[in-house]
Amino acid sequence: MKRLLLLASFLAHCVAALGQGGLEVVPLQHRSAEQVIPVLRPLLEPGGALTGQGYQLFVRTSPGNLRDLKKALAAIDTAQRRLVISVRFDASADAARGAIEARGTLRSGDMAISNQRFPNERTQAEVRILSSRSASDERVDQRVQVLEGSRAFISTGLSRPLPQRQVYMGPGGVAVQDTTVIQNLDTGFEVTPRVSGTTVFLDISPQRETPGALGPGSVQSQRVSSSVSAQLGEWVELGGALESGAGASGGTLSSRDARTSEARRVWVRVEELRP
Repeated sequence: MKRLLLLASFLAHCVAALGQGGLEVVPLQHRSAEQVIPVLRPLLEPGGALTGQGYQLFVRTSPGNLRDLKKALAAIDTAQRRLVISVRFDASADAARGAIEARGTLRSGDMAISNQRFPNERTQAEVRILSSRSASDERVDQRVQVLEGSRAFISTGLSRPLPQRQVYMGPGGVAVQDTTVIQNLDTGFEVTPRVSGTTVFLDISPQRETPGALGPGSVQSQRVSSSVSAQLGEWVELGGALESGAGASGGTLSSRDARTSEARRVWVRVEELRP
């Protein structure tokens, strides 16, 4: 009985192997196995096997499924398209300040309020209106060429000396040592593009670092990590930040107000290089 069970199991295994077919080696023309396997794997029927190395695929599946995989591969294994990826960092700031100051006497009935040193003297009212406004715009463009499906990285930087002071306890007491270190501020992006027709899919991580306004050594950093799709030749906004503030103060005969706003945005565009 035991021998009959072993024979039946062996025959079932042989039938399954015949149904799946032998090992097929499929050569690739333009794409590597690493690029096409993630696309083909969902099409592989249960029980099949799909591996590869370099520009060869190793497939073990049924003849019908193998034909389907080769049809899909014919649409995937095409010449890689050359792309130019442009990233734009936009920054704009706007600040406005205003003040109204009056010198004289404010009288209502028998009550008088004055900011003069001698309010009983006859004075002539004086009103001053002060205002100021400042605006700035900054734009940084970067671009890199890359084959679709490949990863590209570009970075430019600013290096600046940063003085530092260290206070420590030495053999003779407290000692002070002044040193200078180099601080690097980087601007760039890392991207992996994939194209289907006129639609491009991007995994992109841009970053921009600029000197901060909080004192020496401070850094203002802008980072975005995103997966987006867009049409070739189209500018797409990856993200941005808008900061605004307002304040006011005043007394009986004066008032002051201030308003600030700052906007930072990141854009991307992909274009194809034709032969």
